[in-house]
Formats: sequence, C-alpha cells, structure tokens
Amino acid sequence: MGKNELEVLKGIDFSVEKGEFVAILGPSGSGKSTMMNIIGLIDDKTSGEYLLDDVSVEKFSEDQMAKLRNDKIGFVFQKFNLLGRYTALHNVEMPLILRGYTKVDATDKAKEMLVSVGLEDRIMHKPIELSGGQQQRVAIARALVGDPELILADEPTGNLDTSSGEEIMEILIDLNKKGNTIVMITHEREIAEKATRIIHIRDGVVIEDE
Repeated sequence: MGKNELEVLKGIDFSVEKGEFVAILGPSGSGKSTMMNIIGLIDDKTSGEYLLDDVSVEKFSEDQMAKLRNDKIGFVFQKFNLLGRYTALHNVEMPLILRGYTKVDATDKAKEMLVSVGLEDRIMHKPIELSGGQQQRVAIARALVGDPELILADEPTGNLDTSSGEEIMEILIDLNKKGNTIVMITHEREIAEKATRIIHIRDGVVIEDE
C-alpha cells in the first residue's frame, strides 16, 4: 500500500488432501480471502512455497498459471460473477469454449451440469431472471463443468437467504461425497460446520485446525 507494507498472512502452514471438504473460518480482516486468492492462483505470495497437486507453482509462467486455473480449479464466488448479458447455459459453457471444446460438446456438457444442480428448466434464463439461489447454482455448474480437481468457494452462501443457503450447502456436501475436493471460505461458524474440517484463522495466523 504505497510505501507501507501490510503483512496479511504470517507463517501459514497447512495442507489439504484430495477428497477433503475444508472450511477456512475467520472474521473480516483475518486474511482468509487473501489465502483463498493465493490458493486459487489469483494473487501471488511474497514468500514461502505453495504446492498444487505436489508441484510448486513457482515453476509456472503467467500463461501456465492461467491454464492451471482453468484446468484444475473451479471457483464459486459470493457475488456469483455471472455475465449478465448471457444465458445460464452460455455462462456455464464458456470455460469449455476457452479450453477449445467445440460449441456442440461445450453446450452438451453445460446442459448436463445445469441439470445436475436442478436448473433444467432455467437453462435459457439470464441471471437477472433467476433468484440468488438459482444464480449460485449456475455458478456451481460453471465451476464443475471443467472437472476441476479443486473447488474454491468464497462465502458461497453470503448473499443468500437461509433457505437458499442451505440448499447450496447441500449441493457442496453432495459434491464432496462424490469425491470433489472443496476449500470454502466463511465467517459463519454454522456454515463452516457443514465441512469435515475447519481451519480457524485470525490476524493472518492459523489458530486451530479441527
């Protein structure tokens, strides 16, 4: 921040195994979003080492990092981050098109993912025509469509009412039971307890791993 250096994470050291559902729990300002951005290859760290699938990310160029993000990581954001001018179908098929899939194959797989999250009757709707819970289902379908090894969920229920939030958590729990690795950021203890492991972070330090 200008000439001021702000140390956000301080000696963080943990690992996530394949198939785990980990919640990173902490209040605002604890460093959890910074940690999520580093795990997701969005932000770079200033020191230390990060291994993704047992490979140090230091080895990769920006283009390779972008490919890693698209191939290995699925993102689910609090604000959904859907493209408002496009239908649910096009929002979900876009990552596949960027990978080089044919339009037909991308469309078929996107439809399959939307059906899997219960949106078979909303495929051609635009985000503005969907409820918050439905938009988050589209975001989950988009995260899953590329068969990522890791799903990162940043406050996935933060903009939803209680009922919709519970539905989204049930989808994440079901995905984990099917073998998906999930790391979820949250400041709500009740939401964190839906995961199988909770890492507590405060002031940039892991204070408990349960």
